[in-house]
Amino acid sequence: MGQDSCPIFFEAMKETTRRALFILLVALMVLTFYAIFNAGNTRSLFRYLIRDTGYDVVITLVLSFGVVVVVLVLTAERTGRLKGLLDLNRDFILELRRKGKRDEEIVESFLNELKAPQGVLRSLARGRVLRYLSKLK
Repeated sequence: MGQDSCPIFFEAMKETTRRALFILLVALMVLTFYAIFNAGNTRSLFRYLIRDTGYDVVITLVLSFGVVVVVLVLTAERTGRLKGLLDLNRDFILELRRKGKRDEEIVESFLNELKAPQGVLRSLARGRVLRYLSKLK
């Protein structure tokens, strides 16, 4: 049927794990913003951990990397769910194609059924669904 939708960890991620990751993401983002705006400040809260201000850039980069990793984990989990729904509807999608429906019409119909809100998230989902449909034969 094609590629695996996503690693098993993401398929089995529970709501509590997802919430914990969101809380971790918010905490890392707050620390990152604090580190950005207080780099080099001798009265920064980071001075309790590391006295030398020369490490502020390194601390900021490490915190930023942590934010990126958590965002990727959360995004991969969400992408896996979307791909799983598309895999479930694969036969129906192929039937719509046989009836002459264009991929754009199929995507809009799929997103409307999901009640995807207008905006950035819908645009991202549209791109992912179109990419899936382009690989589907």
